[in-house]
Amino acid sequence: MKAYLYRSKILLEFIVILIVSGLVSVMIWKLFLLKNKSNIEDYQLLAAIEPDQIILYQKNKSNSWKDYMAIIAACKNITAADREDLQQKLFSQLDKQISFKNLNWADTDKDIRKTAQNFRELLNHYSIFDHGKYGFPLKQTSYYTDTYGADREGGARVHQGTDLFNKKGTPIYNVCPGTIEKMGWNRLGGERVGVRGDDGNYYYYAHLDSINSQLVIGKRINIGDLIGKMGNTGDAISTPDHLHFGIELPNGEWLNPYPFLKVWEYHSTIQFNN
Repeated sequence: MKAYLYRSKILLEFIVILIVSGLVSVMIWKLFLLKNKSNIEDYQLLAAIEPDQIILYQKNKSNSWKDYMAIIAACKNITAADREDLQQKLFSQLDKQISFKNLNWADTDKDIRKTAQNFRELLNHYSIFDHGKYGFPLKQTSYYTDTYGADREGGARVHQGTDLFNKKGTPIYNVCPGTIEKMGWNRLGGERVGVRGDDGNYYYYAHLDSINSQLVIGKRINIGDLIGKMGNTGDAISTPDHLHFGIELPNGEWLNPYPFLKVWEYHSTIQFNN
């Protein structure tokens, strides 16, 4: 009888441990999903900001451009007249060196104020627009437009990156610190290199004519390190030479790289001219 009770106790304890472990695993997984979803939404919000406006304020308000951009982003969906009045009211305070946290938001819709504060936090948290944190993949002028989401293969799939055109053999450089995760041939990308950035994102360089022979999977790579040379390998064989550049978020969703490239190109131009 004692042996039976002992075995029952052990079994009950084992079942309790399994249930608790299962609940903890579910909680951890939910937290991971929530964090992942938050990161996706954050990057999508950043990608929706007009890069030309970021460049303008980085040129003219280098120390406070994030303050101006947070207000512009928050006012995006209100009427033109209201937007002009509110921006003038808040910009005039920033021009007087009043800090963002001390701005007078009197008579401003609470949702607009909350949105502006959220954007300001995003711009501070993510360094993807900050000077010196990311680099442009080319060191010369390149033609590229925003073709993210355009049809490919007759609508069978969509374009999940930005194509930068130049002549065959043009050197391609890494845009952020990270680790080589993939390299070599695949059907669509041809000769390609994939870098897992320190920010967690995956940076994809495709259609290369050749890959830097010094690269190996698992190797650390920094901003400006040579990735390879431009070509038209893979499914780009019938197109002019170009780099297909993509950014994949940790959950496997691709992000439009165009607005980030525009800002990085501006930063690179400053660097090359100095």
